[in-house]
Amino acid sequence: MPEAAPLLLQHLNGMYAMQVLAVGDRSGALAALLDGPGDAVAIAARAGLDERNVEQWLRCMHAAGYAIHDAGVFRAAPEATATFDDDFPIDARGILDFVFAIAGEGVRRIPEAMRTGAGVEPRVFAELGAAASRINSRLYAAALVNEWIARDSALVERLEAGAGIADIACGDGDATVRLARAFPRSTVIGIDPSARPRTDAPNLTLIAETAEHLGAQGAFALVTCLDALHHLGDPAAVVRQMADALEGDGVLLIAETSMTGDVDRDLAADPFVLSTHAAGLFYCMQDNLAAGGDGTTTSRGLDWVTTALSEAGLGTVDVFDSDTGFRVFLARR
Repeated sequence: MPEAAPLLLQHLNGMYAMQVLAVGDRSGALAALLDGPGDAVAIAARAGLDERNVEQWLRCMHAAGYAIHDAGVFRAAPEATATFDDDFPIDARGILDFVFAIAGEGVRRIPEAMRTGAGVEPRVFAELGAAASRINSRLYAAALVNEWIARDSALVERLEAGAGIADIACGDGDATVRLARAFPRSTVIGIDPSARPRTDAPNLTLIAETAEHLGAQGAFALVTCLDALHHLGDPAAVVRQMADALEGDGVLLIAETSMTGDVDRDLAADPFVLSTHAAGLFYCMQDNLAAGGDGTTTSRGLDWVTTALSEAGLGTVDVFDSDTGFRVFLARR
């Protein structure tokens, strides 16, 4: 046998490890293990699950390194405890939601999508979209207001006094809620075809529309599009619509995963770049193509964002890379 297993088998192990975690999270077995040590009988009882299934799952968790076994008793490994703690930088359970969802209809549609280039309709990705929102939630909590918007002190003062804020392609509205709570004197709307009403904040309204309807909602001091512009069929047109809705010296804020577009440079800079490329293939790019786009993703770099901002007449652009992994564009006319 070679010293190192073939790459295929290494990745097979990783795939199984993620799936074992995902079903453990959905079934309640993971929470029961994290609650404390126990044998299969105790952990199954704690979770309300079948003992034999839990025993097999615990063996998988031990083999994957997420559980430690001693004389029939299993306990969560320290890394597992840290990963699923509330203080972990991202919501790890959101990643498991993504793993669970990506095993569904969406991936089974990709081979045909690769043949036709027509993309896959957004309804197929509803569960993936919700998982992606959950993954990003803690990043937005840490950086959206206190880092990205705080970079522009004049904007902060304006929003604190009360102004209009719009969040484009807001998905489930999690980030939009954060904006509404951070600036309670401002009026905040979120626009997305799949938007559903939320009552998290009295100054918040979610509208089930596309960005082309933004102008009918008034003028805004801040318009945001967070990790979503690359999903849209014509990002340049959306940027123009966002720019047209700015009030006076309003600010357009776009956040996209920081990539150069150079496949080797990006791999050298980020050992987890496969996740970004794969999410593009299995989700983001298919959304873009289904909406009539050219398949733009962050894997190609972000020059297309800079070009769209320039073409929309936004000549003053502050661009910076956040520790969250996003490149942020703050643009004015």
